[in-house]
Amino acid sequence: MSGVIGATGGKFVLLAATLLVHGRVDERRVGVAIAPGAATSSIAPDLRAGRRIAIGIGAMRTRADTPRAGDQPAGVALTIGRDLIDGNPIAIDFPARQLRLLSARDAARREARMTAIPIARDADGGMTVPLSIDGAPAVRATLDLASPDGVGAPVAGGSSRIRIGGVALAGVTATVAAQPRVGLLAFARSTVIFDLGHDRIWIAATR
Repeated sequence: MSGVIGATGGKFVLLAATLLVHGRVDERRVGVAIAPGAATSSIAPDLRAGRRIAIGIGAMRTRADTPRAGDQPAGVALTIGRDLIDGNPIAIDFPARQLRLLSARDAARREARMTAIPIARDADGGMTVPLSIDGAPAVRATLDLASPDGVGAPVAGGSSRIRIGGVALAGVTATVAAQPRVGLLAFARSTVIFDLGHDRIWIAATR
């Protein structure tokens, strides 16, 4: 990758399980990678100046403790992982390729029109969500936001009546997997808010 090609403002480019956007760090325009599957955030060493940084994506600004320094992909200066996402709900409109950082007030207003998918946390920090396929009783499925896949389960491939936390997902087909899992692309036709700090994914009607 030579840069965050095609990403402007809050528009993102999806690369595997990472969303690439243009943003600002302390008013410096940089490439930002949103990586919900990464446990921690990191920043290019040359940007790690003070103890706090200002992060801007689109019209939204937030301040955060400066992440650890680490090598970044080409064209990216800041990788935002779950440690920052937990405190900053992120709205993602996958069909429109639009991403927004939300304030608590804006998140609450949007969530009032959406349906919550509850997230359970394992003792080791892993996340699971209820998954039902073809009308079967729901089972706990690993929420693997580092995976570029959609839904996998030990069922016949091609199963397409899928519900996550009671929400029906149109246009999503399950593939055969040893254990139930839900990857980022399960939401590829949806508008969602990842509010991981409150153990919720909020989802609007599938398009």
